Amino acid sequence: MITGVSYFGVRSPKHVLADMQDIKAAGFNAVLHTWSEEDQQYYYGTMKEIVDQSADLGLKVYVNPWGVGRVFGGEAYSELTARNHDMCQVALDGKPKVAACPNHPDFRAYMYKWIESVCATKVDTVFWDEPHFYFEKGGLSNWSCRCEKCRMLFKQRFGYEMPTELTDDVKKFREDSLIDFLKEMTEEVHARGKRNCVCMLPPWFPAGLDDWGRVAKLESVDEVASDPYWERGATEEWVREKYAETAKKLTDVAKQYGKAVQMWIKAYQIEAGRENDLAIAVEESRKAGIDNIFAWSYRGTETLSWLKSEDPDEVARVYRKAVGL
Repeated sequence: MITGVSYFGVRSPKHVLADMQDIKAAGFNAVLHTWSEEDQQYYYGTMKEIVDQSADLGLKVYVNPWGVGRVFGGEAYSELTARNHDMCQVALDGKPKVAACPNHPDFRAYMYKWIESVCATKVDTVFWDEPHFYFEKGGLSNWSCRCEKCRMLFKQRFGYEMPTELTDDVKKFREDSLIDFLKEMTEEVHARGKRNCVCMLPPWFPAGLDDWGRVAKLESVDEVASDPYWERGATEEWVREKYAETAKKLTDVAKQYGKAVQMWIKAYQIEAGRENDLAIAVEESRKAGIDNIFAWSYRGTETLSWLKSEDPDEVARVYRKAVGL
């Protein structure tokens, strides 16, 4: 049984070590460290020390590309497209977005360097966090990507110009693009002797990655995950229903392809009095047979004010109890 939390925002190894010792003492046996573009550019040695000392404590360490290129989830800023405008995803309205295109060779080259850096540490698993095409909440009225590279690849594949409608061919192209990207990246991680976990956005997000089986069947993917987080004001029934639905989808596809499963529990922006939602989410995950559970993030995300839970101590207590610690 694996129980863990994500951890970010502190880049002083001695302070991180104290928190890792606290995580270990609480009974957790795993941690996820975020590794952003800023970390890659300015904190490589620091990040290596943080990851390695976490592993030396006996924690199983996951690392994710936090907000990198805005192709992955996370609150970290990305400047890749500011440095190279050609790398931008282009939306239906013809305007470039602040996200890199997963089909662009320069973005893939950057990710190879990121992988090289992360895999030089004692990391156990690279966590591919919510890979997606750029979207805005509210739907796909201004979908991406229609950059020059995507339109060229689409025409080569389907024999005609990419339409402006989100047709079945366009949806297939978007999904094919993400699968091709993940295949290339996860194979590189495997070649460096590390595991891969791919966390898919919940089914109701227009991420361009709908067929989870295509991810799970990749030989270089060891584990599949999801994070059906709830919005403020969601009912307990919604939390129970969506976690049960997502857990079943995950476990079904994992069994089909012989992969491990991981579920993420929301531990940020938790309103006072609603901490039991974490217990409900854990309960539904356990019912489905999932024995690898993480929370986002450590101590109710108390270090990031925008995400901070109203009562971090209670969030931490409820989560620990829910996972049996």
